[in-house]
Formats: sequence, C-alpha cells, structure tokens
Amino acid sequence: MLAGRLPAREEAARLLGVSASADEATVRRAFRAWAALAHPDHGGDPGHFQALCRARDVLLGSTPPEEMGPPASSGHAEPGIPLRPRKTWHQVLVRPHPGVMAGLVAGLVAAVASVLLAGPVPLLAMPAALASAGWCVAVSRACLRGADHGHVIVTRSLAWVLVTGAQLILATVMGIPLIEVLPLLAVPFVAVIAGVNPGAGLWRGGRG
Repeated sequence: MLAGRLPAREEAARLLGVSASADEATVRRAFRAWAALAHPDHGGDPGHFQALCRARDVLLGSTPPEEMGPPASSGHAEPGIPLRPRKTWHQVLVRPHPGVMAGLVAGLVAAVASVLLAGPVPLLAMPAALASAGWCVAVSRACLRGADHGHVIVTRSLAWVLVTGAQLILATVMGIPLIEVLPLLAVPFVAVIAGVNPGAGLWRGGRG
C-alpha cells in the first residue's frame, strides 16, 4: 500500500494514524511525528516518507485524493524537504585527536573499574551503568562527524556492548553478581539512545 496510490481521504488518514475529519493542527502534528522517523536523512524508507507527504497533503486539502500519485517509490522529493543520499560510514567516521583518544581510553578504564563499587544492593550498580552510558556518548561525539541518527545509534550500541561486556567480565572475576542486575545497567543506555532523536515526539514535538 505504501508503494502504490492512496485513492481516498480515509486511506490517507489511516496512514497518518488520525481520523478522516482531523483538523489541520492534528494532521500536521501526526505528520511531524511520523516524518521524524521515516525521513531518509534519518535512515527511513523513501517510499514510506513520500506516502506520508502525500497523505498529509490530501488531509490538508492541497492534493485531491485522486491525484495522490505518482507512486511513493518513484523517487520524487517532497517540495521544500530535500532528500539527500545517506552518508557512508567512511564519510562520517573520523580519527579522534590523540588527546581525545587518550581520554576515551581513560574513560573506558574508569567505566569498567566502576563495577568494583557494586555490591549486594542493586542500586550500587548504577554508577557502572551511568559510566558505560556516558562513555557511549563520548565515543559517538569523538568519532563521528556529520552522521545521521542511524550512525549515532549503531556507534553508541557497539560502544555499550564493549564497555558493558568488559564490566561483566571484571565482575565475574571479582565475584560481583553484576549479571543479575543487567537490566538496570541498560536503563541509562536506553535513555541516551532515545535522546538521539528527541524531535520524534518522545520528549518534545518536532518542528515543521
């Protein structure tokens, strides 16, 4: 359905998740929320994004339902919202300055060593959780330039797996039951991932 024509106002409303009688503010708010996730610059599918654009236009009255073509897969860009090809990893990865690299290594050591503060009380593992999440953010900021949300999320995820894996290994060697509170370790990480794209409506409405 996303790659074809949307012949009716009801279909457009269904695509945006609003009623066919929704007012302009509701339609625009729904479009912004979906577009923040579906825009190709953020790693979304171009066909899905184009279908969202045409659905918005139909509901706002700027495009008659019978004129919602051409198909979303045609590659025609929404006027005023240019579509740029996604950058490759080679284009966005940078080599940190030696001083920054030294800081990242020191931060990794400190984050791993923070598991030594953990104990029988689950909340004692929170310093280790915060340290690993903070290190993930530092890595993405030091190693990426001009990256989109997808690049940032992947980089932070890989960094978190590295530091948390090292924490679990050290905890096992030291006899600290850290594996039992692994979900607690993930809470700050989930927060930094969710914060990559706050305009998607998780924390505040996007502009547009």
